[in-house]
Amino acid sequence: MKRVLFITFLCMFVFLISFNTCKAQQSGYGQKQEYGDSVQPRDTDSLIPEISAPVELWLFVENYRFITGKMIHLTLQMIWKLGVSVNVEEFEKVDLSPFKIENVTIGERQIFNNDCDFRVITYTLSLPDDAKEGVYTIPSFSIPYKDEANETTGQAQTTRMALKKVPIMVETKLDRDVLDIGDRLKYELTIWHEKYVRILKENMEKLNLNPFQVINFNINEETEGRLGKTTMKYELSIYELPDKNKDFEIPSLPVLYYFEHEGESEREDKKELVETKEINTPAIPVLINSLLKRIDVPLESIKGPVVYSKRDTRLKGHLPIVIGVFIIIVLGANEIRKLTSKVAKVVRERMAESSLVHAEKLENLIADFNTDVETDELRESVINVDCASRVFLGALVEMPGEEVLSFTTTKLINTIRSKKLAEKIVGSANNALKLFDSIIFGDVDKEVVEKAMNEVQEILKETKKRGYY
Repeated sequence: MKRVLFITFLCMFVFLISFNTCKAQQSGYGQKQEYGDSVQPRDTDSLIPEISAPVELWLFVENYRFITGKMIHLTLQMIWKLGVSVNVEEFEKVDLSPFKIENVTIGERQIFNNDCDFRVITYTLSLPDDAKEGVYTIPSFSIPYKDEANETTGQAQTTRMALKKVPIMVETKLDRDVLDIGDRLKYELTIWHEKYVRILKENMEKLNLNPFQVINFNINEETEGRLGKTTMKYELSIYELPDKNKDFEIPSLPVLYYFEHEGESEREDKKELVETKEINTPAIPVLINSLLKRIDVPLESIKGPVVYSKRDTRLKGHLPIVIGVFIIIVLGANEIRKLTSKVAKVVRERMAESSLVHAEKLENLIADFNTDVETDELRESVINVDCASRVFLGALVEMPGEEVLSFTTTKLINTIRSKKLAEKIVGSANNALKLFDSIIFGDVDKEVVEKAMNEVQEILKETKKRGYY
């Protein structure tokens, strides 16, 4: 048991060395982090405002700007006091022209503070693709309700909401917002635009992202339906801590563009240059977590995470794994050999016990043997002693009884002789089995029977003397 525990500990030690060495080439990012008091539980009840009317409707939109081909997600919060009933099916019948309702999702009823009910209704809206750019208004609408407690009825009304169709929209995505010095993060900027909008891509690679440094940049352009899609991917890193008094964030980036059809007409008239427009991305706050494991090499002389050579990788990463596998094979083979020896010993002991059982059975048959019986009964007794003798001889050479009983006398004698059984035992067995064959398949002669029984007794005596059982 101690050896097994030692092997297990050694294997774990080698594996941990190899694993930590390979992880040294990475930044160490990816573990769950806690940020102390900055993580606060959200109180759902505090999100529900106090209401004075029996029913109140609140409208929210994901983005007040939209572009051709993109759905608008409008969220309606309905809050009503207990005892007030509202027919939610009315929400599916409202008219939001010029917008078309593509889908309505009515959420489950929820109760807060045993004071009021709360439900969220989500509308998916669209506008015809040929609609011009400009401001469009979602009209207000009313929903009837009935106050059962006060036996009154009324109308709950939403407010109007203005949305703007634009020729270009930007979306930003950051793979993580917590990092340490030397870490790399991926910042993705996606620009959706009408086909006549041209992006000034030349400026995008040279943007100032201080305090971040741009390690890698690539751009991809494709078309989805009536829209163009330009995706810019930045790989960023930071090597110096920003000023503690300064907000740390990926800054807002300007995206410059112009309208191609306007530019072409102006060039033809040669009156003025193309008008360049600008749209800005939102800034993204980033947290420097100084509690994360720092890189254990000076950062002044590097620009990026440590990269090891192939030689170091083989020596510090692959070599310990190979050594560990070799140790496991050597020690494991030794343990398997010992285990095999123990199992073989147990099998031999069990086989010895089996020989003893068959020897006792044979002795009992000899003790009960009686020659002064009828011929048929005597032949039956001889058959029993013959079978027991064969099974006993098979047990001495570790062969199952079923197999031994299927052998002829000559084959059985040759088999036990090949198993290095004592020649005296083999000779007695040969004499006894051949005498039994002559009795079983011929005439029953009591003298021959007694002679055969004497040979069997000689087998038992010799095997016991030699310690076979």
